[in-house]
Amino acid sequence: MAGVSVALLAAAFGFAGLGVASAGALVPAGVGVLVLAVGLFRASRRAVTVGATALFLGVLYAGARGGATEPILLGALGTVVSWDAAEYAIGVGEQLGRGADTTRLTLVHSATTLAVGVVGTAVAYSVSLSVGGGQPVAALVLLLLGVVALVATLRGGADDGGSNRTRR
Repeated sequence: MAGVSVALLAAAFGFAGLGVASAGALVPAGVGVLVLAVGLFRASRRAVTVGATALFLGVLYAGARGGATEPILLGALGTVVSWDAAEYAIGVGEQLGRGADTTRLTLVHSATTLAVGVVGTAVAYSVSLSVGGGQPVAALVLLLLGVVALVATLRGGADDGGSNRTRR
């Protein structure tokens, strides 16, 4: 249950950041939070991914509409952390059972994800400051590349298809 709480809290954080950045971003972000919540309660990775994607569309919309950089970055951070926490919660639930107490395990994983995300967000913010107001498209492209790199890094160690299992 801790994973569900962390994922929904992070999604709400991302939603709030996007609301500050651009009112129009609230529509895809709201749909994303709702679908992510449904995916968590049904333990559906597909629904979680669709929900996180809708949240991320809110990030893209806010960026394209010229929203303030800081809330957009916070929205992106909330989106990535919510998606990772939801995926992790589903995976732990599959392996240990939905009734297992995974609070400590989940909090350590989510804190690590958040720490990596904060560093990535700081780098993206530094890039945004360095390009100034004259290059919003370049800043958005760099932000997207940073998010893709962060997600690839987070997913790289998540599941290797069972190759680490002991064979008899």
